[in-house]
Order: sequence, then structure tokens, then C-alpha cells
Amino acid sequence: MSVRISVNAAAILDSRGLGGSTAARRRLASTVARLCGPYAPMSAGSGAHMKDQTQITESGGAVAIVYAAPYAHYQYKGEVMAGRAPKHYAGRAIRYHGGPMRGKEWDKRMMADRGDEVADDLAKFVGGKRK
Repeated sequence: MSVRISVNAAAILDSRGLGGSTAARRRLASTVARLCGPYAPMSAGSGAHMKDQTQITESGGAVAIVYAAPYAHYQYKGEVMAGRAPKHYAGRAIRYHGGPMRGKEWDKRMMADRGDEVADDLAKFVGGKRK
């Protein structure tokens, strides 16, 4: 008796959003962006909230979360900027408003609080379980 099994590993990986497909990476980015919402700062005075200016971008298979606000970098660092262009750090911490969770390095704080939820969601999306 002879048994021959042919497995197309690339097709299996692609069906789960892995391999050449960016579906799993897009899902991960959208989950992280959504869960970061309550942690991301709200702007003062401009009317637009940084958490609402989130974009998911793809380039060459890489997927990124972009906060498309001109002040996003210094909000992320948590330090006041001063002076004319080019601005410089003033050495003072930003006071964040809009909730107790909002503040600098919001992605790291969200992952510390809800990282298991992110991992569970991605594992469920690709058809597996988190270890």
C-alpha cells in the first residue's frame, strides 16, 4: 500500500491571512488602533481628536498605524514643544485631558492593559488559539 499526501502550505497560510496576504496584519493593526482609542490624547482647541485621525497604511507588505496629526509626535513623547519652527522640547510634561487613560506612549500602555485581548483576537482571526 502506498499513500501520497500533497499539502499546499502557501495556500493554507494565505487562507489564514498569513504568508503573502496582509489580512492578518491588517486585522492586527485595526484591533490595536481601535483599542488605543481610549488611550490616545485628545487635542486641545483644534476640534479634531487625534484618536479619530488614525489611518491604517500598507506598503510593501508592511502594515502601519499612522496618527495623521501634526502634533502626534510630541503628544506621543509627552513633552511640550516650544519656539518657532523648528520647534524644540521645552522640558515640561504635557497635561492630558479627556479621561484618566489618555497620555503619552498610548500603544504601550494599551498593550500592557489589553495585550491578551489583542492576541486572542488575532489568534481567532487566523483560526488558532493563543499560547
